[in-house]
Amino acid sequence: MPVEPLPCGPDGGTGTPGDCACAPSITSTPLCRADGSTVLVVVRSPCGTCGTAPADPVQVGWIDPTTGVYTPGAPPADAAPCETATPPCAATTCRQRCDDTTGDGTADTTYTELWCLAPDGTATLLLTYQDDPSTPYVPVSPVECTYGCPDDETVMLCDSSGPFLRRYSFLAGTATYVDVALDGQTPHVVSGTVGTCPTCDPTPPLALVGLCLAGGAPIAVVVSRQCDGTTTRDGWLDLATGIYSTGAPPAGTGACSPPGAFELAGILCDTDPATGNVLGLALVQYAYSADGTLASVSLINPGDGTTYHLQGELRTCPTGQAVPDADLVVLCDVLPDGTVNQFVRDFRRDENTLIVGHTDYLLDGAGYHPTGTVRLCPAEPDCPAQTVEVVCKCDDTDADGSPETPYVELVGVSCDGTLTALGTYLPDFSAPYVPVSPLPCDAGEDLGAPAVFGVQAGRVVLAPGQSWDGATVPTLQAVTVAASGGSGTITTQDGPSPLTDGQTAAWTVARDVHARLTGPLVITAVDGTVTVTYTKEITL
Repeated sequence: MPVEPLPCGPDGGTGTPGDCACAPSITSTPLCRADGSTVLVVVRSPCGTCGTAPADPVQVGWIDPTTGVYTPGAPPADAAPCETATPPCAATTCRQRCDDTTGDGTADTTYTELWCLAPDGTATLLLTYQDDPSTPYVPVSPVECTYGCPDDETVMLCDSSGPFLRRYSFLAGTATYVDVALDGQTPHVVSGTVGTCPTCDPTPPLALVGLCLAGGAPIAVVVSRQCDGTTTRDGWLDLATGIYSTGAPPAGTGACSPPGAFELAGILCDTDPATGNVLGLALVQYAYSADGTLASVSLINPGDGTTYHLQGELRTCPTGQAVPDADLVVLCDVLPDGTVNQFVRDFRRDENTLIVGHTDYLLDGAGYHPTGTVRLCPAEPDCPAQTVEVVCKCDDTDADGSPETPYVELVGVSCDGTLTALGTYLPDFSAPYVPVSPLPCDAGEDLGAPAVFGVQAGRVVLAPGQSWDGATVPTLQAVTVAASGGSGTITTQDGPSPLTDGQTAAWTVARDVHARLTGPLVITAVDGTVTVTYTKEITL
């Protein structure tokens, strides 16, 4: 719709130019940075002149809410709208449901529900479908059924204490969960924030590259490998003073002058060839002659710089196994108020590579003393690009309207719930399978209506000497016995007992708890009349 001109006059009526009285409006909009912090973008909407359309809002600067400092101009380049969507799925699961499309009270159609299991314990229904996940299905009258895809799902999540298992269960459209340790049995109490487990652990320094300052003093440049495989230069260590500095080394730094030119290239593991155990760590030092050719190769103890004596075989350190290769590591000091300070811990080792002490520095090299809880800095959580679901399918290969060949379809589920068919295979995944005529697996079957039961009444009058045995009524549910003008005998599992004139006795099952009245129960008339009134269950 067109933008209306500003009204003239302080009362909103018409007037002459210059009669408009207003002040520019100021608003702020939050944006999120890549490191998780927030900035406020300041936007000003200026007043226009009378009879003209209002001008577009202008972004004039931004505020750091943690310091209150205002900076004019555009916000930081990594600032973007904060994520407000539903938390990403830690996993997805499917469950097969039944639908009563005819309204006769019986199930006649099946369909599938796809659920998103979020790290915070909530479960959200993403979509419903039948054969093709790209075509939504709207159920008419859902009813419970117990066949098809499973109604539970177990996923691995992480909190501040590490990984654990969260077991989801679905019942009557409601999702619940319990948390257990990785053994699947010990109850787990969540601590801290729950999220997907990081796909990459923070890596310690990968290598120390030996260089010399312009004046000849030796330094070691610290190189690390990031989770995406790239390497970065984190800083440099003055080998004479032990002071660590972040960033690139000073200008003029280069290879040390001959004859002591050397290069420290990577940390390798001294490995026992029989057991594969790591016996120690060694830096490989390459020494070069004046003409630049390799003169010698030696091993150095990374803890104190002394010569390292090989005990086994020199191999690349194993991945996914904790080894003592972190002489410098970045840690986080978590203060009681939630503030997190990053710092560098420099470990000292003895001649056997055992840690005997450490010194802490800030990232700029200044000394630091932790006052909170020290732990590894957490990895950023990035939702997996895709999870894969196995969908049970059936094929009608002989075109008789009933499926006889089972197969499975792999479906990729992105973080926003988008489904992508990845392929169809035999049930054991031994080979791909190309369906001829896919049909629902219960096509052609008569689901049938459940059996309906009723209760039928019975009454027997016993003359003297006659008996009635409850075993003759296998679906017995209730019995009442009365003696009139005489007596009788009642025999149960406790033995015989008398039934006197005018006395009654009764037995019955508790509805919705017991199924049958179980004997022995025998009624005998001694003299006079004994009446037995009973009910039994029948199928209608």
